[in-house]
Amino acid sequence: MVRQLTAALILSLLSGLIGYQSAFADQANLAARGKQLVLVCKGCHTLAEGEPHSIGPNLWNVVGRKVASAAGFEYSDAFKQFEGSWTVANLKHYLASPATFIPNNNMAFSGISSEADRDAVVAYLQTLTSDGPMVGASSSFDYGGLKQGTGREDVYAVCSRCHSIMLVKQQGMSRSRWTDTLVWMVEEQGMDELSGDQHERILDYLAKYYGQ
Repeated sequence: MVRQLTAALILSLLSGLIGYQSAFADQANLAARGKQLVLVCKGCHTLAEGEPHSIGPNLWNVVGRKVASAAGFEYSDAFKQFEGSWTVANLKHYLASPATFIPNNNMAFSGISSEADRDAVVAYLQTLTSDGPMVGASSSFDYGGLKQGTGREDVYAVCSRCHSIMLVKQQGMSRSRWTDTLVWMVEEQGMDELSGDQHERILDYLAKYYGQ
């Protein structure tokens, strides 16, 4: 009887351990996918510990942080007046529609429509701490189907903030027309001006893979 109980207890413990390891691996793989999706955020935010703020605040340690509390960053009144912290739930609601969750904020980003993508991004943000969970193996993220090449990550990060990558892939414009389009996006559509290096990488990529 004792042997039977001991065997059952061991089996129960092993089952629980395997389940825990499986859940841990699933979370790590989800974070790996989020690491790719968060390229959209890097258009305005820095991620690494100690990096200076960009157009938006640095996102290191953002999960659990009081809203509008990153030292050295000047927030809009909308963020300053929001009472609460960046819990996992709040981050997911915010990423779904920033303008709805915190009205009149200055973030020029419409949101992430896919719940699965929001879960992945937040899973990755949870790793941005000194003792955060692991990021799993690289996922099969395909950058919206953009062709592989230097500049693909830049194009995805910049262009997917406002519209579908499919729109980019359908254009087929000359380098000069792509240049005019980027200028128009900055001057007429409110896109943030690109750094010189990023501007050239994006133009080189678009002209090579989606040019005439």
